[in-house]
Amino acid sequence: MAALRTTIGAGVLIGAGVLLALAAPASAAAPSLATNSGWLLRQADLAIASVTGELPANSGLWLADFGTQRSEPKVSDGQRKPLVPMLMSMVVPGAGELYLGYKRGLLLIAADAAAWYGVAHNADIGREKRDEYYAFADVHWSKDKLEAAYDPDYDPSHPEYSGIIGIGTDYFGVNGYDDLPLWVSAQDDRREYYENLGKWDQFVFGWDDFQDPRVFLQLDPEDFDIANLRDPRTSANREIYRQMRQDSNDAFARRDRFLYLNLGLRVISVLQVAYLEGLLFGNGGASSRRPHQLEIAGRQVDLIVEPIGFSRGVIGAKVSF
Repeated sequence: MAALRTTIGAGVLIGAGVLLALAAPASAAAPSLATNSGWLLRQADLAIASVTGELPANSGLWLADFGTQRSEPKVSDGQRKPLVPMLMSMVVPGAGELYLGYKRGLLLIAADAAAWYGVAHNADIGREKRDEYYAFADVHWSKDKLEAAYDPDYDPSHPEYSGIIGIGTDYFGVNGYDDLPLWVSAQDDRREYYENLGKWDQFVFGWDDFQDPRVFLQLDPEDFDIANLRDPRTSANREIYRQMRQDSNDAFARRDRFLYLNLGLRVISVLQVAYLEGLLFGNGGASSRRPHQLEIAGRQVDLIVEPIGFSRGVIGAKVSF
């Protein structure tokens, strides 16, 4: 029975020693276990010897390990270096290339500066033209006139609105402009308020040069076809307003395209740095004298760039475990 207990105890020690020996290289968070694994293996061998009278054939493995200290594997500068220029390229395209000694980075820096100028310049133009069409609407469009168009009981003695009283109700069947589904005041939403004035036909009655399309189209007085309100002759000022607003929107669209260019330059610069450092298409890249392997938390990371046709592609990363 004592021999059996001794054998069981030896088995437990052997199992613990093997598990620790296997786990030690993969576990950077437990250096003390890796350091003491030789001692545990020695105790297991001694326990087996107490039963069999012989040491295992591989018992000498713990002799070199016993009493020694293991240090954590250190990440070399060559492994850390790729992260620095790649992060620099994310902030300023071309900075990573200059960090590595490639003057081509100056071209990307110049392109990025030009793109930022395009962003600022077109944003200024867009805001300037927006203020212009806001002011134009304030002069040529009236909420009071719109109110008259949607109120059949509006005071008919008003000289400016006498010809349009109730006409909006005839076209859209709404009694009261504030019941229009798209109505919003300038106080509630300034941007949408000015957008609606030129965009939707139900607000055309507020323009100071509004003309009833039934008159110049010589239509029946009972013909209230909403499509006729889109005739440019209904309000020339609304057409001018629409063009002014379109000019502002075009400037903002150019601003956005320059912003996309800024983002694209950063992607290009990061990928170029990764290629120069040998992190793309093998371990040599464009410069085999700089063979680096990117690692994060001790795991190998491979960057993947795969073109799809002429206009699309896939960018990703593969982590090895």
